Amino acid sequence: MTASGLQQLESGELVNALPPASMLQEYRIDQVLGAGAFGITYRGTDTHLSIPVAIKEFLPGDLVHRGPTGQLALNAEEHRKVFRWARERFIGEAQVLAQFRHQNIVRASRYFTANGTAYIVMDYAEGSSLFGCSDWHGQDPDERRLIKIIRQILEGLKEVHRKKYLHLDIKPGNIYLRTDDTAMLIDFGAARMEIGQSTEEIVNLVTPGYSPPEQYNPHSSLGPPADIYALGATLYRLIGENRPLSAKKRLAGFQAHGHDPLIPAIERGCNRFSLQLLEMIDTMLILDVGARIQTIDQVLELLPGTVHQPTTASPSPRATVQHKVVFAGPSGAGKTTLVHTLSDIPAVTTDVNAGDITLKRKDETLVAMDYGLMELGNGERLHLYGAPGQERFDFTWEILRNGALGLVLLIDNSGRDPFADLDLFLHTFGEFIADAGLVIGVTRMDLRSSPTIEDYYEHLKTRGQLPCLPPVLTVDARDKQDVAMLVQALLISIDPGVED
Repeated sequence: MTASGLQQLESGELVNALPPASMLQEYRIDQVLGAGAFGITYRGTDTHLSIPVAIKEFLPGDLVHRGPTGQLALNAEEHRKVFRWARERFIGEAQVLAQFRHQNIVRASRYFTANGTAYIVMDYAEGSSLFGCSDWHGQDPDERRLIKIIRQILEGLKEVHRKKYLHLDIKPGNIYLRTDDTAMLIDFGAARMEIGQSTEEIVNLVTPGYSPPEQYNPHSSLGPPADIYALGATLYRLIGENRPLSAKKRLAGFQAHGHDPLIPAIERGCNRFSLQLLEMIDTMLILDVGARIQTIDQVLELLPGTVHQPTTASPSPRATVQHKVVFAGPSGAGKTTLVHTLSDIPAVTTDVNAGDITLKRKDETLVAMDYGLMELGNGERLHLYGAPGQERFDFTWEILRNGALGLVLLIDNSGRDPFADLDLFLHTFGEFIADAGLVIGVTRMDLRSSPTIEDYYEHLKTRGQLPCLPPVLTVDARDKQDVAMLVQALLISIDPGVED
């Protein structure tokens, strides 16, 4: 089976699941496969195609519960804003996850909304998580088989990191083993972009024993070493009977007694596993993030059985490529702010004093373009062009979109008629969108919460003129992580090979 969220809780906890035979659009619920703090995963059947599927339901038990009709209800009214925020991120992650084409990463094929929440549909394959697999209980695993499985997970994780994403919840229950012994990484419910700082909303998204110390700190920067620690903790669990001590307890013990209370893997697995494997695990579990292994390639080099072949470094085929993205939308949607937020150089703008109806929304208006530049690394650059929002300057729109990879369309949710603005720009840029990528960012939802993200999707479905629904995300144009996610979603949807 495949499933983001296909996990079996070590505590055995279950949530208020949908009953068997329940229908979600064309999908029939057959049984519960696993549950977690933020969702539940079912085995289902696509009644149109008569094939099995895995369906993950977004259900954060701390915020909502299921009512008698199957609809989710808030546990408290003050949870509404957090629930909506988290549900939108759940949908956004599903859209990005669907772009991965890697045999060692779970693949989402569809998402939809129902029952006041969201669902992700994935392929189904027989198998079990490493936590649920009886092969790993009460006996030492075969080291060669273990290394083979971990190497596959490392290859999948390498692809995740290449896209500048982090998994942030690696553990035995989130490594899935198909019946042919091929492995894949599942449950990206905690996944987030590497860019920026962690936030208060995700401070409690930790799994004791597997999460690194920096994941407990809402102000700590997170990067690939966080996933490397969790994978090291997973290996530590698989070579013994218990999960490692939590990072919090390890730090407390070190501060109180001057030494790390965790029994090193090199002692725990002595005479049962190779010294090379045990030393690698201990290096992955170093508390100091700076002293820990930093990249998946470094882990692969330390993995026993790795064949080291001398290679001559060659430049990336995209190393000198200059990418271009256009930001469009009505006046006041936040295009100028967004370009300034993203740009690694002082952004250029062509604002002049507003002298018409635009003055009611802003003091200045864009008449030609905004320009900024993002350095993507490896010599790649992303040129950022903000287009004027007023139709009287539409002669610049065709000029700016020439040669662009795609369009980021910003819509002001507090505007007079956001859907009319959306339709205008989708129509105007229709031919361009047909050949390029599109992502929609909705701004100022803090000023007006309606229409919701779900309303935008329903409007796009009703409109029915796009070959597929683009990502629609809430965005604060002043927040670098928000706007970076817009660009990230666009680049991945256009070309999964773009070096991010």
